[in-house]
Amino acid sequence: MGKNIAKATTTFLFCDGGSCKKAKSEMAVREARAHLRNEGLWDTTHSIRTRCNGRCEDAPTWIVQPGNFWYKNLTPEKAVEIIDAHTTTNQPVESYLLYKDGDESLVSDNERTVKPVVFTEKNDAEYGEVLVARAPASDQFLYPLFKKLFETPSQIQVTFPNQSTQVVTESHKVTYTDTFDIVVSDSEVDLTLAIGPITKTMEKEVAQEIIDRKVGVAEVIWTQKDADYIAHIRLKNRKGKFLVLLSIPKSNNALWEYILSIYLSMDSKNPKIVVSLEQ
Repeated sequence: MGKNIAKATTTFLFCDGGSCKKAKSEMAVREARAHLRNEGLWDTTHSIRTRCNGRCEDAPTWIVQPGNFWYKNLTPEKAVEIIDAHTTTNQPVESYLLYKDGDESLVSDNERTVKPVVFTEKNDAEYGEVLVARAPASDQFLYPLFKKLFETPSQIQVTFPNQSTQVVTESHKVTYTDTFDIVVSDSEVDLTLAIGPITKTMEKEVAQEIIDRKVGVAEVIWTQKDADYIAHIRLKNRKGKFLVLLSIPKSNNALWEYILSIYLSMDSKNPKIVVSLEQ
């Protein structure tokens, strides 16, 4: 029988993702759980290992609830101090905090600056003078994008490697239940691409055909002068091999707004454009 979580008044979320493991997060977790048992706190608390807390630069990290307290740079010594503070006084250890509710900014010792996606003027081999944005190519972005593009009759045009094309006029089933592959299937389009993470260490164990269809490069090509399509999303593998082209019709302005605001995280009314200085 599992723990009766109805009795738990404090929950500790221990990150054990890759970066935290490298920072020896397990040592803090072991010390924390031993302390919880030995101090008779096991039944009134709950601890969970999470795959990732999303703050790798501050590894190891913990989240403590209630209160939404985020801790950074955990050590075994800090772990015991944090547990005692929350279980005895229900207050955080302020000096170890990354963030708590009400804070306007993070207190990070190693904050990473995320470079925003921008459009750049380019002379594309296929489309000539256009605006091109290097877009996210991870499954966190591509899976929702594919659902948006294919689960409604979006009128997008799909261009395959053999240069055959198909306009999407029907709803398609989009599945991402495989470790790597996303599958779009219905009467109009049958498409399989690998979007799941494949690290360098994993490549030796993954079939070459999966690696060949793994999306490594995603580009949004803004063709402002095109009469039919406002933009194209061009996907390639890591070696630059063309995988598929998804063309967004000018008639579907709502989809273009989605691509700008959700997929590219831009202000759709004022997308960022970098003008080339070359003449």
